[in-house]
Amino acid sequence: MSIDLSFLGLDGKEKIIKMATRPPIFCYENEKIDSVVERTLSTGHRRIPIVSKNKETVGILTKSDILGAFLRREDFDEEVSTIMNRDLITCDENDSIEYVLSKFKISRRGGFPVVSKGRLTGMVSERDFVKRVSDTKTEITVDKVMTTKPLFITPGLSVLDSLRIMVNTKYRRLPVVDKGKLVGIVAGEDLLRYIHKNNYNFEALDEGIEKVMIRDVLTIDKSASLTKAVKKMTSNKVGNLVVVDKDKRLEGIITERDILEEFEYKEKGI
Repeated sequence: MSIDLSFLGLDGKEKIIKMATRPPIFCYENEKIDSVVERTLSTGHRRIPIVSKNKETVGILTKSDILGAFLRREDFDEEVSTIMNRDLITCDENDSIEYVLSKFKISRRGGFPVVSKGRLTGMVSERDFVKRVSDTKTEITVDKVMTTKPLFITPGLSVLDSLRIMVNTKYRRLPVVDKGKLVGIVAGEDLLRYIHKNNYNFEALDEGIEKVMIRDVLTIDKSASLTKAVKKMTSNKVGNLVVVDKDKRLEGIITERDILEEFEYKEKGI
């Protein structure tokens, strides 16, 4: 099943700058890593573009990048340029919405800096597209979109082992399952907040993941409509919902990326 952009009130030929968040949150390349961590946690952003002193976009930093740097025992008093991702994919503010949608699908990135002549002017993310579904009525149900058999961890794991799994697999969140039933979830932000709270002390990682995981998990039934799922995600400002049955047994997970994969653009008359 697919969702045409026009069904969401979007014209694929319009410029992406109309959807972008402006002004964007950003950091300078000479700021300390710890300072950027604090900004990431205070704003709730998954990724922050990094700019030079003249606002040219030179890199991007995600929570995954930060967690990976921590595992490598990088010095968080160093400049953020030492760990930022220089493999940068941007969008020009004049690019079409249709073109940027295809860029999301091909790159599998969660967001792009929007630039004009190399200078940062905005940010666009999966969420900017997905939230449009909450204003529609669709017969598509969660089970048609969700990821089945998602990777999960058990409550017996340490914070360190959970962190390694997240960094190595590049998953943004991991359901926690005990004896087949969902008991919690841990996201990259939860781990980053715990690490920052403990002053980047590796000894704190010996604790069990139960110390970090969120127990009050946002869930949904697989028979629920996609509209209901997106409304729940949007109102709670989260990028996923765990799919469980009536006995809280894990059946899947639905993420913004899963939903975005259903989007397409058809020119009128085709």
